[in-house]
Order: sequence, then C-alpha cells, then structure tokens
Amino acid sequence: MSAERIAGDVCVVGGGPAGLSAALAAREAGATVHLLDLFERPGGQYFMQPAAGAHGPAKRQIREGAALIERVRAAGVIIHGEAEVFGAYGDPVIFAGAGGRALTLRPRAVVLATGAHDRVAPFPGWTLPGVMTPGAAQRLVKLHGTLPGRRVVLAGSGPFLMVVAGQLRAAGCDVLRIVEAAPSPARLLAGIARHPGRWAEAARLLAPVAPLASRFRFGRLVTAAGGDGRVERVTIAPLGSDGLPLTAKAETIEGVDALLIGQGFRPQVEVARLFGCAIDFDQDAGGHHVRVDRASGATTVTGVFAAGEVTGVAGARPALAGGRIAGLSAARHAGRPASEGDLTAFEHALDFALMLRRAYRLPYAALGSLADAETLLCRCEEVSAGDVDSALAEGARDAAGIKLWTRAGMGPCQGRQCGFGLGLHLCAKAGIDPAAFGANPSRFPARPVPLSIVAEALSADEPPAAP
Repeated sequence: MSAERIAGDVCVVGGGPAGLSAALAAREAGATVHLLDLFERPGGQYFMQPAAGAHGPAKRQIREGAALIERVRAAGVIIHGEAEVFGAYGDPVIFAGAGGRALTLRPRAVVLATGAHDRVAPFPGWTLPGVMTPGAAQRLVKLHGTLPGRRVVLAGSGPFLMVVAGQLRAAGCDVLRIVEAAPSPARLLAGIARHPGRWAEAARLLAPVAPLASRFRFGRLVTAAGGDGRVERVTIAPLGSDGLPLTAKAETIEGVDALLIGQGFRPQVEVARLFGCAIDFDQDAGGHHVRVDRASGATTVTGVFAAGEVTGVAGARPALAGGRIAGLSAARHAGRPASEGDLTAFEHALDFALMLRRAYRLPYAALGSLADAETLLCRCEEVSAGDVDSALAEGARDAAGIKLWTRAGMGPCQGRQCGFGLGLHLCAKAGIDPAAFGANPSRFPARPVPLSIVAEALSADEPPAAP
C-alpha cells in the first residue's frame, strides 16, 4: 500500500479547541483545510466527545464541543482521525499514520495545535497501580463512564482539580481529599473578582465542589503513596515557610483506591521541534513552549503557525481565540484573502489565564525534593533518582548528559513524561535552572509507528525543489 499524498492550503495538527477554531477560520476564509487529530473523534481534552453523546457532569462542554465540530465539518474541513504525526520538516511537510495508512502532507501552511498533557513530579509510590493523572481519570469518566476508583484522593494544583472533583463526585466517587499546593483560595477569589465576565463560569466550576469544601487541604503536597500491590494510602504534608514539605507534620489517608495527581499541564512541542520552531521556557506556562507572534500566531519557521496550549498553557478560551488568529494567518499565507484575527479578545482571555498562573504557582523546589534514591524518574527505561544522582556526581548537567549516562528520556515517550520530573530533581539536587537543563530534542519518528507506515510515508515524499 502506498502513502496517500495530500496537498491543499492549510494543515492543522490537533483537534482540540485551538485546532478546531483554526481549521474553521481558515476554511471560512476560503482555504482547503485538512485536520489531523490523534483520537478517533476530535475535541481534545476540553471538548472530549464520548461515543454515546452528551451525558453526565460534563454535558455542557460536550455539547459546546459537538456544536463546534459540526460547524467545522459543515464548513468542509477534512478531518483525519487517529492520526499519529511522527515526522515533519519546514518545507512544510508532515508525515502521519492514520487508521493503518500512511499520509504525506504538503500544505502551503501549517497550524500546530498539539495541546498539552498532564505533568507529574515523581514521589515514592507514584508508579503504584491506582495512581494516575486527573486528566486520565477524567477521560475514563467522560468517555467511558468508568470510575478510576471508589475512594479517591485528588492532588496537585490548579482549577482543573476542581473540575475533575466535581465530575467524579457526580459520577459516584467518594472524593476523600482534594490536596491543593496553593496556600489558600484567597488569591484565586480576588482574581476572579476582577473579571466579572467570568463570574458565571466560576460559579459553574465551584458549585459542584461546594459540598466538598471540608475536604480541601490547601498548602499541602502528596509526599508518598503506599499499598500492597496497589495504592491504599496517601501521605500528605504541609509546606513550611522555606517552601519545603514539613514531613514531621505529615498525615496519612487510609482506604484509598485511586490517587489522581497532576501539577498542571505540559505543552506538547515535539512536532514543533521537528519543524525547527524556536522554543521558549516558562515553568508557570507549563515549561517548554513554542515561541509565537501573538498578533498572527506565526512561529519562527515560515509557513508554520501555532495556537493553544502548545504556545503556553492558558486554557480553552485563549486557545479558541488564538486558534482563530492562527487559522486566518495560515489562510493568508496560503494566498487566501483572510481578515485579521481579533487580538483584543485573545489578550483579554490570556489576561485571565495569567491571573490563574499567579494564583496557582507551584512550589517547584518542594516538588523536586520528593523523590528518594529508589524512586523511578524515567519509567520507560526504569531509571531511578539514585541513578540520576550518580550521573550528577560524574558531571552531567543537562538533559543530553543525563540521557547519555542513564538512558533517561530514551524510551518510547522520548522524555514527554519524565522531562518535568527530571528537571525538578536536578534543580533541587544541583541547583540547575530547569530552563538550562533543557529538553530532549525530538527524534524521527517522534511517535511509535510501524516501520511500514514510515517507509510508505517517506517514499511518497518528493524532495524539495532547488532554490
């Protein structure tokens, strides 16, 4: 079977809020648009679409997403589901596998809307069965109606914990504790008070978790999880004045069958790196993210635009606004007479996101201090904190050095899961700035795909024309 060759004006990578918004804007400007999404149905984490339709505690978001997806389809955007993008370069050319077939795309412009994924700081017991991210638990509930456990502890930081807590409670879970690293909700409430346009949204967020108010624990971290073959207990400790956990004041929560823990989200920059886009670092924005011109969504690579969480974690509203800007810019680059995007709406949405970042700034030093010598930092290659500490003693000081000494980040995830924890651990142990620690460069193929798909996609690629 040979690869399917696709040309067209614009290719959007990612079918979440930013990608859908970009695809619709570009198509309405007259561009031919192909959208590649990793999942069977577009929507991303925010607009996730279960096969059975809108139901349960997230039905408002599901219906909003379904309406947007229908507009995208009706406009004539061609959607390729279950598409793994494993290669790209700045001609622009994209290689993907979708539904067992190879795709080679040569659009005039690209919009990267690859989103983000949960990030977790390693701690003793984090690899036990029953420990998962809030995003994974939400996916189980929203897509399949499956509970991650009956007696759960939610932990980490950010408003997403409240979203998931409300959904789990509505689904029938007993939410034992909500362990929030932020010292109190005061800064959040003060910030919301300055944005009256978001009061109704805040009320919808807070109402489902109001009955759980007595179960919130602010200014605390999960320091360990334990159990016989799976998680059964969770230890939490308050943060001291020095920003580190006070283990002498720790408490243990017994009878737990699921611990859902995440310290926000991390932009997925692998495809952007393959294109050669410049990457910036801001820990509060999720870490490494794509550098863009806000007014156009343009990256540093001609013809490649970006929007949404890949440009810095900010939430659905900035993603929708930024996606429209990037989609219109991509259409103009492809030669279509598109209008300018609404930068004011984007900036206003982003202002609220920046307030949330300030309200939920993580205690990075404390998170980096949690792992003991036996704690796995890299699951794929089973590299422990002790192994990494030995590499530090030998002189390793960045992601490349740690990878050479220990193989950390060399497994199937290519550092997507372990990079955050490795950076925090090295910062705590050796005083290394996580920005200076760097990140694994993207390798081809960026995702695990059958070699037959890789060979077919490459065989369909025509070499770039000589200048």
